[in-house]
Amino acid sequence: MQKVIVSIPKPGDTRWKAWRKLLTGVDKEKTNGYAFLGEFLSPGRKAEVPVGSYILIYDEIGSARHHRPEVSVQHVEADGTMTEVLSTIGKSWALDIRDEVAALLVSAAMPESRRAELEAEAAQLRARLAKIEAELANLA
Repeated sequence: MQKVIVSIPKPGDTRWKAWRKLLTGVDKEKTNGYAFLGEFLSPGRKAEVPVGSYILIYDEIGSARHHRPEVSVQHVEADGTMTEVLSTIGKSWALDIRDEVAALLVSAAMPESRRAELEAEAAQLRARLAKIEAELANLA
């Protein structure tokens, strides 16, 4: 898989929590940030990541009394830029985007592995169909 060097965004507000994660999966049983699986990336640094991957950007912004999470999911392009594909603000951020992120990751799965899965399933179905046709022929 082709990799590219990207600049991981700096925190929006250095007084509060900020983290970035190279997404590899989603645990739909969880309703918070732990639902998002992957490798943490250092804010404000560069990282080498696969083209087409997704990076979750988490920042808490606002005043001491009224700070809130601001979250986006960025798609890594072949030229090393990142394009925002999802964003949300608020304490329920994880539930707001969890299922959409899971769908993104499924659609971005490596086509070669998906093709192999489908070919294996097709072979099993063909074998089952041959057995059914043989049984039908015996019943005729």
